[in-house]
Amino acid sequence: MQDQNADPQTTTIRWVTVEKCAELIGWTKDAINALRVKGKIRMDVHWVKRNGRIFIDMAALQQWIGTGK
Repeated sequence: MQDQNADPQTTTIRWVTVEKCAELIGWTKDAINALRVKGKIRMDVHWVKRNGRIFIDMAALQQWIGTGK
């Protein structure tokens, strides 16, 4: 349930598709997938696969971008 007093501009979505992630951070889908394949961003930490689709944890990815961890 969403807080009716919440500002829609500050609402964040944690899990997004690779396509949406690429759109949000300005990287290509190929760049994001390369990070996954090389193990730079890790399964069950930065991304998960559910029902055959890859979802990126934006909070974890932003932390990785900022710290490299």
